[in-house]
Amino acid sequence: MFIDLHVHYYPGITKDAWKMGYQGLVLVKSSEKLSSHSNGPKGPSKDYKNSDIRAKISTFEGVEVRAKNPEDLKRKIQRFRNSTDVLLVHGGDLKINRAAVEDVRVDVLAHPYQGRKDSGFNHILAKKAAENGVAVEINIGYFLRNRNHRRQKILAQFREIMKLKAKYDFSLVITSGARSIYDLRSPRDLMALSSCFGMDKETAFSSLSNVPEAIIEKNQLRHQIISSGVRLLE
Repeated sequence: MFIDLHVHYYPGITKDAWKMGYQGLVLVKSSEKLSSHSNGPKGPSKDYKNSDIRAKISTFEGVEVRAKNPEDLKRKIQRFRNSTDVLLVHGGDLKINRAAVEDVRVDVLAHPYQGRKDSGFNHILAKKAAENGVAVEINIGYFLRNRNHRRQKILAQFREIMKLKAKYDFSLVITSGARSIYDLRSPRDLMALSSCFGMDKETAFSSLSNVPEAIIEKNQLRHQIISSGVRLLE
C-alpha cells in the first residue's frame, strides 16, 4: 500500500493519485489556515469525500503545525493532536526541529532543511527522533521546485540525513508535497529519485508504504493507549 503522507488538496487529486499507483493520501492543511475558532480540521471536502474513487483510495487528514517557538509549538500540538489523522511540524528552524523530535505526539518533522544551508538535522536530533518515533520527511517536491545549484545543495542535505539514518535508524517518509497534478509523482518515480541521494530500494519502499501506514494505524488506535506499552482493549 503506497501512501503519500504530505499532499495539498486540489480538485481531482484522489483520481490522479490512484492512477499513479497510490492507495492512500494524507491531505494536509496548515495550522495557520485553520479557523481560530476551530479545534482542528473540519473534515473532508465533498469534492473528494463523495468521489467514486473513494473505494479505491483512502484519504486521511493531516495538519502541518507552524510555530513561532517551542512553547508555541507545544500549545498547537495540544490543540490539534486529537483532531487529525497525521500531525506534521513545519521544520526549518533548528529550535523547532529539536522540539518536534522531542515530542512523542508528533508524527512527522516536515522538511527540517527548508531554507537552510545545512540539513537542519544532527546526531542529537536523529537520536531523539528514533527514541520518540518521529519520522523525518524527504520532500521530493521541495527538491523539484528548486533549480540548478540549489538542487545540488538540497541533495547534499538529503545525503546528510541518510548518513544519520544509517547510524540512528529513525523513520523516514518520502512525500511529493504536491499542490497540483504537475507536482504529483508516482511511487516508482519517487523511489527512483531517492537513489540520487543514497537511499536503497528497501528503505525507499518502506518510506512510501510501511512507515506511513504504521503512523496512520498508530493514530487510529491512539484513543486506546493508556500509557507506553499499555492499550485498552474494547
